Amino acid sequence: MLKGKLCWLVAVLALTACGPDTIFLRQGFDTPAHHVSNGKTLIERNKFIDACREFERAKELDPEYAEAYVGLGIAYAHRGDLEKGMAMMKQADAMATSDVERDSVQRGFEQLRRMAQE
Repeated sequence: MLKGKLCWLVAVLALTACGPDTIFLRQGFDTPAHHVSNGKTLIERNKFIDACREFERAKELDPEYAEAYVGLGIAYAHRGDLEKGMAMMKQADAMATSDVERDSVQRGFEQLRRMAQE
């Protein structure tokens, strides 16, 4: 009887060990700051559609995250929609509460102005 139970236990352990790997969510990777960082990297690589997706995810996670709107503004402008880019930048400006956010918004406005002149 003990041998039978032991055999079943070994069989169950062997079968479960061959199953798919468990997926663990990594804390810290689904944050607005992480998605904004990814979006900035994608802009540098001229992948503007993918960058927009990252900034949109940051916005979903925190609708008041000004950096997400700055990134969207720049990405839209690179995609040729300067008007939509400027609208995003204005939203970022309205949401900016810290000096760091206000500086980021101002740099974003300057970048859009340069792009409009080109």
